[in-house]
Amino acid sequence: MFHRNNGLFGILPVLVVCLSCLFPGCNPPQQPAGPVETIRIAAFKGELAALVWVADAEGLFIKHGLNALVTGFESGVASVEALLAGTADVATAAESVFVSKSLARAGSGSPRILGAIARTESIGIVARLDRGIAAPADLKGKRIALTGQTPSPYFLDRYLLYNRIEPRSVTIVDLPPLKVVEAVVQGSVDAAITWEPYVWNIGQKLAGNARAWPAQSNQEFYFLLICSRDFAEKRPEAARNMFRALAEAESLIRTDPARARQALARRLALDERYLAAVWPKHTLGLSLDQALLVAMEDQARWAISRGPAPGTRSPNYLESISPEPLVAVRPEAVTLYR
Repeated sequence: MFHRNNGLFGILPVLVVCLSCLFPGCNPPQQPAGPVETIRIAAFKGELAALVWVADAEGLFIKHGLNALVTGFESGVASVEALLAGTADVATAAESVFVSKSLARAGSGSPRILGAIARTESIGIVARLDRGIAAPADLKGKRIALTGQTPSPYFLDRYLLYNRIEPRSVTIVDLPPLKVVEAVVQGSVDAAITWEPYVWNIGQKLAGNARAWPAQSNQEFYFLLICSRDFAEKRPEAARNMFRALAEAESLIRTDPARARQALARRLALDERYLAAVWPKHTLGLSLDQALLVAMEDQARWAISRGPAPGTRSPNYLESISPEPLVAVRPEAVTLYR
């Protein structure tokens, strides 16, 4: 198991320090202890990637010797595609995205998991009331928008079957997240299954014409740090320094959540009311546990049963995980059994 002229110029520095204390999140970057190494991070533009965004806003990456170039994306799929295209070293995405990409890229070129940065129950179904959808049973025969290769298709399938609705009785419209919001608001679809902040955005835009339900049935999904095999094998110190910065961000989020939400709201143009409303849905922190493996295996079986080649054997996802950097920094966060 892994557990493993002096007046004015003399006053200026004091003023800088005081202003830094008055305005949290605007602190000057701390100086690194050693050489600086560049790392490119493709991060979802939402609070599920809060550890990354808070670490960046608070200067924690540079403190630990990393020049972090953080680029925001509207989904985990888009983040991982940047990784696979070679324009990022690390990406953030749900485990279902990793499962989808790993099934398509089996072998030495497949991506690696470094750890999880969040667990969440933030996927919801949002429906238009003017389409006669007042209860889950009313979804039958309707047009439902979602984003493929994300947790949405998996959870929609489960949700429909739980409510005794044949999945083939609905029409699926596969769109990027922002287009999902647009489709529901404009009425080209009747409902959508998506995640925050898009669930919130649809509800705000439709005002009293929306009905929403949680869609995960108390089953969390994980939000992961994913990298290439080359990064995992050749840049272990960069990975360890990244986790050192993220561990400090996690501590700040736990001890001063209001400050963390303010930093996220400024950086990602998110409504602070929204962040306060959805914060309880998420567990923001570093982990690498056995439940993640179980979730990926379940989703792989589901994907294979519906894919172009049913009967394909599910991968051994334990072999896709590189736990060593997280073990070195936060051994208690890793509970994997080999």
